[in-house]
Amino acid sequence: MTKMDGNDDPKVTRFPDAKEREAIEKARFIHHQDKAPAEPVLNLPPVVKALCLVNIAVFLGMTFFPGFMTPDDIYAFGFVPARYSSGQPLDFAGIVSPITHMFIHGGWLHLGINVGTLMAFGAGIEKKIGGRRLLLLYFISGLFGALVHALASPETDAPMVGASGAISGLFGGVIALMYMEGMMGRGYRKLLPFVLIWIGISVFFGVFGVPGTDNPIAWDTHIGGFISGLLLYKPLSRLKIQY
Repeated sequence: MTKMDGNDDPKVTRFPDAKEREAIEKARFIHHQDKAPAEPVLNLPPVVKALCLVNIAVFLGMTFFPGFMTPDDIYAFGFVPARYSSGQPLDFAGIVSPITHMFIHGGWLHLGINVGTLMAFGAGIEKKIGGRRLLLLYFISGLFGALVHALASPETDAPMVGASGAISGLFGGVIALMYMEGMMGRGYRKLLPFVLIWIGISVFFGVFGVPGTDNPIAWDTHIGGFISGLLLYKPLSRLKIQY
């Protein structure tokens, strides 16, 4: 850049001094900041965002449109262990409820906790391994959590609802991801404290419940989902599937 005034020889080039350069850089920075697009408050990847929206939409339908899902529908689409231990042939509800129970929630607190933890655990995993692998981890963990619940309480006739098993699997995946990235040092013993803490928390809330709700907590589902995510994250992250 050149600058000339009336006292300058037109054949001589003069560069800006230090103060002029500082003013120029400041003007460029302000101009760049004005043109930069604003970052969204919640910069969620698409699959996690879709799962959150589906869970919220189903709950809003249940809350504000009584005909959207009746108590009979909740029983049908919730996961009922006795449905499988009674020896009766599987009906439509028995086939789909291991999946559909993950999208039904029993209250605002239940929904808020699950959506919040889904955003916290799921966003990093999806950015790391992609949305399709995340969906596999999510649903397999939810299914395994339901299986553990059925094995632990085979005669239970109360429907289990909520995405806690699937989300526990995502937390297990986060722990496995951190271990694979070297954030925990070497040796599988480094994982043991996290496993014990999660089991302890799950059992505690299963016994004493969650403040603000009288609904029992399926603590065995949390443990089953967590163990599933912890074990499956590594093979799923290496699964050859379109990103």
